[in-house]
Amino acid sequence: MSSIAKKPRSVKRQKGTKKPPRFTIKKDSLGRRYAFDKRTGKRASLSKAEKERVSRKKVTITFRGITDKKKSQAAKKGWETRRRNKRSEAAKRGWETKRKKVIAETIIRERPPTFAEETGALIPEGMRMHVLNGIADRSERYPKVATAADIAWIDLQVDVRRQNQALIQGIKESTMFTPRFDRLYGEGHGTHIRYDLYAHARDLEDIDQIIDYLDQDEDNDYVARELYTLYFSPEVA
Repeated sequence: MSSIAKKPRSVKRQKGTKKPPRFTIKKDSLGRRYAFDKRTGKRASLSKAEKERVSRKKVTITFRGITDKKKSQAAKKGWETRRRNKRSEAAKRGWETKRKKVIAETIIRERPPTFAEETGALIPEGMRMHVLNGIADRSERYPKVATAADIAWIDLQVDVRRQNQALIQGIKESTMFTPRFDRLYGEGHGTHIRYDLYAHARDLEDIDQIIDYLDQDEDNDYVARELYTLYFSPEVA
């Protein structure tokens, strides 16, 4: 039994698929260019092939241009956001630095009472002890240590007064920055030690005794080296 002939139908292309090129441009053995029609398998007009190539190139350029433009706009927006955030952070640090400098100049010029003198010392007079080879001893032997200890003492008083001003203004966020120390022991530990303990020291001997107590206390994991760094360079600690 013979098969029934069916009417030929064109196959529908899927939506969004790119139409393949009809013509191909080649060169013969003498280097001459000629066009080849893929549908018929015969040679075709070179001008038609070149016209098709130009039209396909325009579509590609237009499509890529739209995509690149969107990417460029998104990249630019992200870059602007990062730059704005960086400027905001830099402005905040600059403002904090200026305020800290003003307070420091006031402390150096006017020599107001220390925080311990204003609010009371942490260690009672009868319980004071001298820690061997602490900051107090090393300051007497090494002038550079004495200078660094004095600067750290002024910075401590500045931080405490700045923190008090923030609390009076209703700012709950701490103005003290101790990033590394907080990563080691938990957020807020650095501020707690500087504000609640170091600030109530009368002198370097009190600082030594507080650090020695924290280092020996079995209820925490504080290390003396990190505690001294917290005193000298809180933003590094």
